[in-house]
Amino acid sequence: MPEKPTITFSRPLQRVLGSFQKQPTVVKDESGSKIHVSDAVSRLASVYEKFRNIIDYKDEHLLRKNAIHRIIKRRLLTGGSGDTVAHSLIIELIQARYLPNDEVAESKVTVVKEIIDRYLALSKYAGETLNWPDRDEQHRWFLGLCAVEIEQTLASYQKDKALADAMYEVMTEDMVIVGADKIEAPVKNLQIYIAVQRALLKADETMLSYALFRLHLPEWHTMDTAALQDLGHRFTEIRDEMDVQQYHPLGEFFLRFAKRYTSFFWIIRDVAEEHPNAAIHTFASVEILDEAIRRAAGRRYAEARVKLRRSIIRSFIFIFLTKMLLALILEVPFELYVKGAVDHMTLGINIIFHPLLMFLIASTIRVPSKKNTDKLMQGIHEIAYKNTGRQLLRRAKLPTLRGPVRKSAVAILYGATFVITFGLIGYGLTRLGFNFVSGALFIFFLTIVSFFAVRIRISAREFIVLEQHEGPFGFFIDFFTIPVLRVGRWISMRAPKVNIMLFIFDFLIEAPFKSFLAIMEELTSFLREKKEEIS
Repeated sequence: MPEKPTITFSRPLQRVLGSFQKQPTVVKDESGSKIHVSDAVSRLASVYEKFRNIIDYKDEHLLRKNAIHRIIKRRLLTGGSGDTVAHSLIIELIQARYLPNDEVAESKVTVVKEIIDRYLALSKYAGETLNWPDRDEQHRWFLGLCAVEIEQTLASYQKDKALADAMYEVMTEDMVIVGADKIEAPVKNLQIYIAVQRALLKADETMLSYALFRLHLPEWHTMDTAALQDLGHRFTEIRDEMDVQQYHPLGEFFLRFAKRYTSFFWIIRDVAEEHPNAAIHTFASVEILDEAIRRAAGRRYAEARVKLRRSIIRSFIFIFLTKMLLALILEVPFELYVKGAVDHMTLGINIIFHPLLMFLIASTIRVPSKKNTDKLMQGIHEIAYKNTGRQLLRRAKLPTLRGPVRKSAVAILYGATFVITFGLIGYGLTRLGFNFVSGALFIFFLTIVSFFAVRIRISAREFIVLEQHEGPFGFFIDFFTIPVLRVGRWISMRAPKVNIMLFIFDFLIEAPFKSFLAIMEELTSFLREKKEEIS
């Protein structure tokens, strides 16, 4: 019998396997006492948090980080420091079940306190050279970085970092860029790094800012007061440089390229986590690896279906509550004032159409096929094994810069799509008897629902690696839908700043509710102590 060829792991896979032993989701400190909260209080807090997150409608992987930012902001609103915030912050996170009960060591309070105080000091020094509006914006930006650092301190980031480093290595080694002489190597590599953070780890702007912040300042954790003061006084220039990199014109080009390959690395992670202590054995056998890939892909497909249903429900509740609020505030009073009566047909269309549109778009989503799983296996083989002749990454051509004439022509054409699309929608609504307010609400929710639905569709299709081809019909659909989606994206990015429901929750409900929970926590702790004294 011919001998089986010797399998040699590639360097990216070795990097991943080196970190994917039994690592907890939360960084545990085995020494010292652990923080405990009441289960009854935790149930109340978690129910509140789930309902509030429906109103906010953010991606699930951002919820804990956003909760940290929200709690810090609320607790610092009336002044304070790491001393007054750190312990309460961890308590609230455990109560809301963002962190497990009885697993976070008391020593973490000191670590979080130091993080908060360091950012407050940097914000103070940076603000000394700014006017009030810029100082306030800079302070909010620092609090965002602070939230990211606290989350990565309380939760293990080792696996994510190893996976991102592996994907970065594969892309920098194998990505052939036509026209690369037009971009300097450090800039190219940094844009690949940013694309990996955004595509693989789904980093939002705050998380990406923190990643660049740490790249610029590797000595951040060892800075003394004098170094922090010096950094603060020159931080405007540093942030401007970071913004140039974060919003580089080629950023979208590298992001689109990176998104094609994230599913391969996610499956590699799933396979390694299935049996962490036997991960090397799994990858050492092609047959065992292929079976593990099939299982991991099957789980991911099933999770995509569950996530799809959950996202649709969250979107429906978000849209329903927002629509009812705006209808009560704007549409019904306007029609009663102008017409003296409510137009039931337009009101009915405004209520039924958008959930129906969400359902129709969601119903077109299909589970990936066996061919897709086979393609996943092929790509993972190329990544995992040395000397397999990777064909995963293809040649990519840098987009050519348009001259003034071409820019103007494209801008005119792009503007025409907006005029035609929204002109046709407006004409149709007028024919149906919509007034200005009801028509504006219809278009507002059409853009929001379309954007949410397409985002859900994209999320559900993340593991499809087969080439997708679109014909003339797809081009025709894109022509009319892209303006709607662009407006929906613009609104969704700014909605949290003007979300009335969030304002009610965060400023009128959350503070007194969390104070009530704090009292309940103290009471249950007191009763537990008295019970232990009796026993």
